[in-house]
Amino acid sequence: MRALKFIALFCSLLILSNNLIALVSPADSTGFTKKLKKPKATRDSTIVSFFYNDFEKIGQLNTHAYDTAIAGFQNYDPRFKQDRFAANLGNISSIYRNLVPYPFMRASGWDFGIHTFDSYLYLNDSVKYYKIFKTFTEVAYFQGPKKENTFHAIFSRNLYRSLNLGFDFHVMNAPGAYIRQRTNDINFALTLQYFTKDKRYGFITNFIFNRLRNFENGGLANDSLFEQSIEKNRQTIPVNLQSAENRMKETGFYTKHYFNLSRHAKDEKDTAFLNDRHVDLGRLSYSFYFNRQVQNYMDGIPDTGFYKNIYLDSISTRDSITIDRIVNELTWSNPTFRKDRKLRLFQIEAGIRQQYIHLSYRDSVFFHHRYFIQYIPKAALYFQPFSSLLLEAHGDYVLGDYNEGDFSLRVNLSTILGKQDKNAGTITLSGIYSYQQPGWYYNHYLGNNFLWDTTFNKQGLISGGFDYKFKFLNAGLTFNRITNYVYLDSSSLPKQFKNEFGYLYVYFNTDVNLWRFKIRTQLAYQTVQGTTVLRLPAFMGNLSIFYSQPLFKGAALLQPGLNFYYNTMYYADSYMPALRSYYLQDQKQVGNFLYMDVFINIKIQRARFFVAYTNWGSFFEGKKYWASPHYPNQDASFKFGISWRFHD
Repeated sequence: MRALKFIALFCSLLILSNNLIALVSPADSTGFTKKLKKPKATRDSTIVSFFYNDFEKIGQLNTHAYDTAIAGFQNYDPRFKQDRFAANLGNISSIYRNLVPYPFMRASGWDFGIHTFDSYLYLNDSVKYYKIFKTFTEVAYFQGPKKENTFHAIFSRNLYRSLNLGFDFHVMNAPGAYIRQRTNDINFALTLQYFTKDKRYGFITNFIFNRLRNFENGGLANDSLFEQSIEKNRQTIPVNLQSAENRMKETGFYTKHYFNLSRHAKDEKDTAFLNDRHVDLGRLSYSFYFNRQVQNYMDGIPDTGFYKNIYLDSISTRDSITIDRIVNELTWSNPTFRKDRKLRLFQIEAGIRQQYIHLSYRDSVFFHHRYFIQYIPKAALYFQPFSSLLLEAHGDYVLGDYNEGDFSLRVNLSTILGKQDKNAGTITLSGIYSYQQPGWYYNHYLGNNFLWDTTFNKQGLISGGFDYKFKFLNAGLTFNRITNYVYLDSSSLPKQFKNEFGYLYVYFNTDVNLWRFKIRTQLAYQTVQGTTVLRLPAFMGNLSIFYSQPLFKGAALLQPGLNFYYNTMYYADSYMPALRSYYLQDQKQVGNFLYMDVFINIKIQRARFFVAYTNWGSFFEGKKYWASPHYPNQDASFKFGISWRFHD
């Protein structure tokens, strides 16, 4: 709570001090500050863009436009912003399971193995660094059923020349409809960035704080009370756990620097440099990362019969896992552009990552410690013989400790069917070959209700994919061959399927404009051949239809619409609270329910509003809208939200 108060106070003071900082020269729209002057008449000074921590990969900032559209504004759940293809526990920010497991691989190196809450964390790779002309502030508030509240604030300010300070603050509290279903999240990211005027040197820095709190009820004790509408009051339906809770706390610091070993041309008019013969020595980048993550599972009444075993303490469960991670990475790359400003035929990248991990378990009596040191050489190649053809290859290999001998190789070949400005779309062929040790958690775990110490073979993956993009269409498929797949069986214990099996994933997405109507579809078909240890719905689809109506001579925009989501019935994995993970079950099928939402989005200048009524089909489809076995989804409910941007 002290951390929350400090962060809230810091954000408030930073925004309120905006007028004082405004005395300092602002930056131009490229993000690099210049002396104070009036912007060009054709330049929109309110345009905002951002980049991630891979900003130096192509030799220049890889920026993305900040989304200010109202289409999809009603999807404020971080996990569902991209798609609905996930299963959770029936409440926003609850622990989830992806229903599209592709590509079955993770970043190389040591990994604990639990990632069922990652979408609700501010991760180093997802932190945004903003490029602005004027000070940018956005404040948003969303309200859902059962006193669900979400507050989100973003701020970015050019302090002096090209020194930029920003933060992203997010707080969410959702009590839920059922006993002990509450989730409560706090996320905070503080960023700092600087680039020299000639762009030869630059750095970015961030500080991250995440705190997730999930009350655990173990699911409904009697599903029929929900399915047959015997109990209208959700708080009277009994649940399996009365005193359990999962907590996760994470703090991290990251900084990255790059330096061009040779001076580059400022622009095409820098003829003195372009005509000079010299050897380009490339670019060096160095990054440092520290992260501490603490996962706690607590239960004041462990002897309820929900768990088969109690190994350490029958009075109170206090499982604790602490992971400290220090990562150093050094990379060299040659620039993307030649001195004549044309694309380089070959771009190469080589580097090494060194990481140190300290893992500690705490049971009711003792601390248990493990230490890991690993070195991961890596290389990448970009080959572009023509402007319409690009070959990318990335590979790495792990040296040291638990992941010794892990490796991965990824290759993409993309071609434009025609010319850059007039073509029939882009085709991408992709391939993956990886060999990785399962997460540490699957081999070694110590808790009050679960205890194992096993040895598994490395998991193998061979994958091939085809992707086609053209205007409003994106379609493709991937086929994967997986060996030594590791999972949790029906007893919530880790097992390895030593034979190989196949997984096929086909997708078809559209974004069609018909006059003032827009139709967005996400369709997916998937099948698993050769095993039943991986269970997924065969078909999933999400359809959004909305109409855009300008108002007041274009000063406002009204956008009413409908959204439909459906997946076929299947034996979905059950959830185990003490492990924060999902496991196989054969008793209950979920799915075959059409979720229907109606919404109205409104945009008035820089303000966006929405009101939605979700899952209204539950009134005539029956009570079979399960998020996961024994965890119902939200009932029909109203939601609304507002977001307001400021540039001053």
